[in-house]
Amino acid sequence: MASALIIDDHPLYRDALAQLLRTLLGEATIRSASSAEEGLRMASQLPELCLVLLDFNLPGMCGTEAIAALLAKFPTVDIVAVSASEERLDATGALRAGARLFISKAVTTEVLCNAVKGVLAGDSTDPQWITPTANSVLEPTTASRLTPRQIEILGLLHLSNKEIGLRLGVAEITVKMHVSSLFRVLGVANRTQAMQAARRLSVGTT
Repeated sequence: MASALIIDDHPLYRDALAQLLRTLLGEATIRSASSAEEGLRMASQLPELCLVLLDFNLPGMCGTEAIAALLAKFPTVDIVAVSASEERLDATGALRAGARLFISKAVTTEVLCNAVKGVLAGDSTDPQWITPTANSVLEPTTASRLTPRQIEILGLLHLSNKEIGLRLGVAEITVKMHVSSLFRVLGVANRTQAMQAARRLSVGTT
């Protein structure tokens, strides 16, 4: 049986999302977490995870890192980012990281429900930013889909993950998650192919 996960630190909104998913998914397993870290732990225990509704502005792990971490572990899961923010920078960051949709928390329940239905039905439309006033298709190029941190790491792939972590002052496991996300965005299978892609995208090594 499929399962879905809600990650949101606001109990009332989290409960509302859970009710919406119960309506859409019937007997599917639905679980809730209040942080990205808790959500990652919980996701590992869920069978056939197909959907994650993620608050993009959680305390702790930032939204783009949470999306990358989830997709590194569950590459086929559909992620819908929901947020009180209506900043294009946040929407672009979420969609670059791999979210299917970036939805304002100010939209109506009907709009949210229809958007999630589309994702569950395998709607293949381009990643969208949905606000109360408009739907905007954001279709970044391969290069622009990379976050600044990913571009930084792409230029250091001639080093080991440990060496990259020391260079950038981040944990080795964080580097590993970014590298996995890079491979997915670039459509490559290894570091050599990624570095070739970097040259094509004019991302130089340092």
